[in-house]
Amino acid sequence: MILHLGDDVSVHGKDIVAIIDLTQSQSAVTGAMLAEIRRQNRILARQGIVAKSAVICAGARCAGGATENPRVYLSPISSVTLAQRAHERAYPSAIREAPEEADV
Repeated sequence: MILHLGDDVSVHGKDIVAIIDLTQSQSAVTGAMLAEIRRQNRILARQGIVAKSAVICAGARCAGGATENPRVYLSPISSVTLAQRAHERAYPSAIREAPEEADV
């Protein structure tokens, strides 16, 4: 599954580790993690975008299952929309098989 993050950027769904909402206040741990990733120059974003979410992706896979150089993509699309897109692509039959709501 490929997930479009906006601004002509797409990632493989299997590489997504987390989707973080940047429009809400962050915990100290999340803020420190993002600051460290920024310090290591692993955040990828185009100039001029207003980031609403951060998508943390695993890096290159090595022997033994370890990953190197994980990346964080900043996206102008909300974390809720990205999560819905990822869920719809991962579980398409669950969307189609959902029961219809009865009219009240």
